[in-house]
Amino acid sequence: MIEELRKLYLRFNYTNEKGFIFNAPTSNKGEHISISFDNKRKEFNVHFTDDSIKEAGAKRRTFFFVISAFRFFLFLRRFETLYTQGIINLVFSSKINLGKLKKHKFIINTFFTSDEAEDKLITKKKNGKYWKFKTDIDLDSIIENYKYIEASDLIGNSFNYAYKFKNNSLLLQGIIFNFENLNGIYFIPIKKWNRFMRHMAIAMYNHFNTYPTEETLPLRQLMYERLKHPYINPENKNSKKIK
Repeated sequence: MIEELRKLYLRFNYTNEKGFIFNAPTSNKGEHISISFDNKRKEFNVHFTDDSIKEAGAKRRTFFFVISAFRFFLFLRRFETLYTQGIINLVFSSKINLGKLKKHKFIINTFFTSDEAEDKLITKKKNGKYWKFKTDIDLDSIIENYKYIEASDLIGNSFNYAYKFKNNSLLLQGIIFNFENLNGIYFIPIKKWNRFMRHMAIAMYNHFNTYPTEETLPLRQLMYERLKHPYINPENKNSKKIK
């Protein structure tokens, strides 16, 4: 997890003088979210920026999460062990035969997990620091990649989202992992995955709530409200268990 963060540093042009910042659009028009590390203050922060505000000196940023570098890396060290062990147990307890997957008529799309997806969906500016979804996305190239699993090749190390077509909609059923070196295929039903992610979210909430600060309050409030409700999609309540 810390190694992945180091790669994020390098990808978004980390410098000793300024640190790094990654910007991405939100669902609100004229707004973007930023994840950054301020090397001068030695702190991580997540904030929203209102791009419609142009006046000099006007408040454009709303900080959502601020934490010192020391406390952030301490959290990562503790959480990484829990997450790694949890994901290993989750995946290895979900081995399945390819024939059984085909029997359930799952549909997958290899485009979204391919190396080319990022280049075809996202425009990058300012040396890759600012990402924006393209407006001229070739939808045909995405749609043509939806195939029944028996017509697709699950080769190499990969993961794919598994869907079923029901009531003229694609409903997410789970995640398929293929590990070439283990010579096995693993299927995690969406309910099982959501339950795992909920447990991880509870662990994160408990950690930040054990060491509360005013700067982490907005995140803790959001997590509390979210955790009061189940993550499981009501549409999947009646989905059959796959053995």
